[in-house]
Amino acid sequence: MPQLLDRRVLYQGKVGPDRSEPNEAARLKRLREVSSVSSGADPVLDALVDAACLAADTPIGLITLLDGERQWFKAKRGIEGCGSSRADAFCDHTIRSSVPFVVPDTARDARFADNPFVTGGERIRFYAGIPLEIEPGVRLGSLCVLDRVPRRLGPEVRGLLERLARCAAERLLQTEDRYLLSRVDSGRLDNAKADKAALALAEEALADDLFVLHYQPKIALDTGRRVGFEALLRLRKPDGSVLAPAAFAAALIEPTLSRRIGMHVLRCAVAQARAWQAAGIEFGHIAINVSSSQFAPSPGSPGLVDEILGATRSAGLSPKHIQIEVTEGVMLSEQSGAIGTQLEALRAAGFIVAFDDFGTGFASLVHLKEFAYDQIKIDGAFVRAMTGSTADHAIVKAIVDMARAMGKQVVAEGVETMMELQALQELGCPYGQGFLFGRPVDPSVVRFFPE
Repeated sequence: MPQLLDRRVLYQGKVGPDRSEPNEAARLKRLREVSSVSSGADPVLDALVDAACLAADTPIGLITLLDGERQWFKAKRGIEGCGSSRADAFCDHTIRSSVPFVVPDTARDARFADNPFVTGGERIRFYAGIPLEIEPGVRLGSLCVLDRVPRRLGPEVRGLLERLARCAAERLLQTEDRYLLSRVDSGRLDNAKADKAALALAEEALADDLFVLHYQPKIALDTGRRVGFEALLRLRKPDGSVLAPAAFAAALIEPTLSRRIGMHVLRCAVAQARAWQAAGIEFGHIAINVSSSQFAPSPGSPGLVDEILGATRSAGLSPKHIQIEVTEGVMLSEQSGAIGTQLEALRAAGFIVAFDDFGTGFASLVHLKEFAYDQIKIDGAFVRAMTGSTADHAIVKAIVDMARAMGKQVVAEGVETMMELQALQELGCPYGQGFLFGRPVDPSVVRFFPE
């Protein structure tokens, strides 16, 4: 819980610095190029503000952008209006530095004691802002949290707010094609050549049946019992060497190839599940990743739902034996509405839908509300960092608690050490997968033990 502030004068210096910053013209130019002030509401930024308020336990949160004269509320929670004069903006102080700007008690700070946000109807007594720095030295606004009582800001919460602010800055840049194009450099030609080689490699693999699946177990963390597997795509070259997806990554985002590869994965996983079932092996389930291209309609082909239903029914498999995993990249695709409908249809048919790599992108909170799913998979980066970082530990705890409150299952990915396992068990995370329990292997060497 936040600490209430003691009653003492916090600041007695002069009111605010001079606004004639040497890079102000460049900052305003970048603000115009981003063109975010007049672009309307953004549900992703709204979700980031909600997450900031949740992390800091404050009733008010904002994402602001500052032009020459005004502060604009790009996203908001718990406050009315669309902005204010820049002269009255706490965020005008925030954008002067790349570090957080915190005012524990505005009424005791000479810079803000007479501010209309403090003396007026809002009665703001606490402010913490993180600058939205889109490139070194260029800060367009702030992600901030506010309260009507004096407060302190702990280091763990500060770390979470800084992460959310970085996500907000990236979101602002997404809408600016000119900015993205300006980042193209001489390395793009080399990347294009590498992508062309990767596409050719994938075509060859599909033609010669070189794509194979390796299987990594999922474990119930309280008992150590195996509950299922995730199918992971590999490419076995004619010489017997095996390549990970990085070698053919370009093919996984090229729509036509990605769809063909996805259908191959579905067929292989269903065939393997049928083989294990016929052998009397209790394997639980096999989870497969589904790309955005598989959700798109394809002339002359059945839709994804029909393909999955047809494949499992032909194999005599129950829907419980195949799980569907989708990443945030899939959720963010242009056909998100159609994707949500198809996911709901799969769930209605009895398939488990998992939200994969949760926590790696800024729109996750939005899609937790918008899409049909049963399970959240915490990205391994957070799991590996949680034992050495209070901020990452807090993020994992928040995800586990949130999922429990929403009635969702949770799987922690990337579990590699006993310390990580113990930390997850203490948080009540029910399931996990990672090298600690087993590496992805060919099905011929998957080891089964008596249940």
